[in-house]
Amino acid sequence: MGYPLPRDTALSGPFQPMRFEATVEECIVSEGEIPRELCGGFYRTGPTWKRPTRQGPNPLLSMDGMIQGLVLDNGRADFRNRWVRTPKYQLEARHGGTGLFEWTDGGFGDWRDFAYGDVTRDKLTTGVPQGTANINIFPFGDQMVVSSEIGGPPIGIDPITLETTGVVPWSTKLSPGIHEPASFGDCAFTAHPKWDHDTGTLYGWTYRDTAPYVTLHKVETDGSVDSRELWDAPYNTVAHDIWLTPQWMVMPFQPFLIDKGRPLKGHGVWEWNEDLPIVLALIPRDDIHGDIRWITTDLPAQYVMHTMSANVTDGKLTLDAPIFNRPPFPFDQDFTAGDDVALFFSIAKSELGRWTIDLETGKATSEQLSDRPSELPKVDERFYGKGYRWGYQVGGVIKRKGMSMNSLVVTDMHTLADQEYVIRTDQPAAVLESTFAPRSPDSPEGDGYIIVPVSWWADKTSEYQIFDTYDITAGPVARIELPFRMGWTPHGHWKDFR
Repeated sequence: MGYPLPRDTALSGPFQPMRFEATVEECIVSEGEIPRELCGGFYRTGPTWKRPTRQGPNPLLSMDGMIQGLVLDNGRADFRNRWVRTPKYQLEARHGGTGLFEWTDGGFGDWRDFAYGDVTRDKLTTGVPQGTANINIFPFGDQMVVSSEIGGPPIGIDPITLETTGVVPWSTKLSPGIHEPASFGDCAFTAHPKWDHDTGTLYGWTYRDTAPYVTLHKVETDGSVDSRELWDAPYNTVAHDIWLTPQWMVMPFQPFLIDKGRPLKGHGVWEWNEDLPIVLALIPRDDIHGDIRWITTDLPAQYVMHTMSANVTDGKLTLDAPIFNRPPFPFDQDFTAGDDVALFFSIAKSELGRWTIDLETGKATSEQLSDRPSELPKVDERFYGKGYRWGYQVGGVIKRKGMSMNSLVVTDMHTLADQEYVIRTDQPAAVLESTFAPRSPDSPEGDGYIIVPVSWWADKTSEYQIFDTYDITAGPVARIELPFRMGWTPHGHWKDFR
């Protein structure tokens, strides 16, 4: 069936959807040369509108996931994008491309529509997971895995063709998220796992709005899963990301709460409760069943959405991340019924910051490391859990209550010296999350390239800009051109083929 594109905020500007699958072989390099030593792929996923929901409105997280993949080899770039063939996607395709799903928070027609509530089941949707696989994609074993965090099981993706290989076989060993499983294996998995580059071990978890609020999952490359339910977790939290150190998984419990019962009472699914303390769980990394150290902090009401990395030095644990003044999501205290949705960086801002924990006393302090707005932090992922020095961010400028993202920033986290390259000024464009790619498999930490996707959405063109980490202020060493507007994608990762 054919449909007009709805005039929704979630489908305008940089969020205009790329509604077609494309294969662009031997992409045009409009400037410079692709470093020949780069051999691997940069993969991203995001919510992409394909058809109206049964309810009419188009909540961002109800939209089907679309993978974008840029494969580099010997100076050549090939681009592909493909829909993720989730069980939901396949069901709707079999029924003529008709939207079949309804969410308890998908029919308000205003800011409360996010599609994180339960699905109202009927004879067609019963037994079909509601996941849309649209938040993050990461390497695991010989494939890529895409996750929608709480809405369905992780999905395997072929790294060359981008074809969907299906629900990962180890999903049956995971735990349910906020929703009751629709079928066997319909379990959830975080969008932001960390991993050990040397062993391939994946450190993940699932969260929910009822106890146990978090279940840890340590996944090995052979598909075995070791799990632990955190029955002593202090409260329900949106457990979106963690830090990994040589000793611990460090999970923050922050007063950003989720409750699928709230939409049934006319509220948004999320709540920000500043009366609750920030609590840190230090979970033994090598034995997730070992003793957990719980640290109840007196940190101010702040919010970390995406972690950068952590170091342990002289009895101090330093947890680095862009720190928000509040979660960049709409809450009841901000909006009234009928108000339009406000997306992400328009209602909150973050700057690079650091929480420091004295491991002897448990005392926690917070400091702001930069006055530049920034988010979407990345690191050299070969050094997850090993301590680190180099951090990468998308930088920005203050814009009303939020921020406008426009630059690439590299920070030496030991000295706090940084480099910045402004990618856009006043041009309508989306500077998306970058990835680090090492110069060689055994190059030192931070020695390599940063790849930044940029959607020049007003001009209906896109490009990938490649920077040498030696000096990003010199500008991109290569620009890879795409002859269409790149759809918005929140997250992705590099997979090395060498």
